[in-house]
Amino acid sequence: MVWLNVDKPLRTCTLHTDDSCIYWIKKGETSYKGLGHLKRDGGWLSFNDEKEAVVYKETSFPKYQLIDHC
Repeated sequence: MVWLNVDKPLRTCTLHTDDSCIYWIKKGETSYKGLGHLKRDGGWLSFNDEKEAVVYKETSFPKYQLIDHC
């Protein structure tokens, strides 16, 4: 599994593929960012693999910067 952190205010999508990454471990739902769904400022979305996450990003947020974090 991989996680894509969509950040609407920063216009970025950050890809996390390493389950030992501190950001992966500390991810969570907040008032404005969802876990498993999008809210006002974005959210953490899970995908089966990196390719699926990148296709989603390109389709849903084509103008956002893709950051390959880990």
